[in-house]
Amino acid sequence: MPKEDEFKPIENMLAHANPNPNREGCPSPAELEELALMRRDASDPLYVHVSHCSPCYSAIRELQRHRGVSPLGASKRVWTWWAAAAALLCVIAGAVWYAMQTRSKAVAPIVAQSNVKLPSTILDLRPFATVRSEESSNGSTPLAMSRRRQNVVLVLPVASAEGEYALKLLDSNLAPQMTSTPVAKLADGVTSISTELDLTRISAGRYTLALKREPEDWRYFPLQVR
Repeated sequence: MPKEDEFKPIENMLAHANPNPNREGCPSPAELEELALMRRDASDPLYVHVSHCSPCYSAIRELQRHRGVSPLGASKRVWTWWAAAAALLCVIAGAVWYAMQTRSKAVAPIVAQSNVKLPSTILDLRPFATVRSEESSNGSTPLAMSRRRQNVVLVLPVASAEGEYALKLLDSNLAPQMTSTPVAKLADGVTSISTELDLTRISAGRYTLALKREPEDWRYFPLQVR
């Protein structure tokens, strides 16, 4: 038989783990009293019900406290049921926790791998003068990007400042087809923006890449989407 300290964890679990709010299959008050006073045979199926019903178990313990009856006097068979019920609850809780942990660990690498596998595109804006139309400057070939989801590195013109920029992809009517607010960083004397762009829904054609950092004016660069 368990000692009083060993009984507390089992009692706490039996008293709270099986709410049974509709009180399905619960015995009558008279039957609960007989169970509390251990007047029923250990083979009585009501003991099994009590091991799976926290309200009934709590009611029995309350009756025992009023009558000065210790649950430690229960038969070995009754104790086996109660301990088995508590152990089963522990196993279920442990299985749920393990499943959640396994799922979270399995998902994280998938997210990371999806970012790593994205193709990369580098757009060097330094050779281009600021323009306000689709026409390229000095006959320079327009920038080019493919219609796909990709990591894009924009190498900004010389002397461009760090900080947040407004980025727009404008169509031939200068209507924005895509907007974002990436952050530019300075490293080794070069200011650049690294961002992810999804062009899968953009039609192929000529566009204008517009950039602006407050309080400066918009700067425009010709772009061909293929």
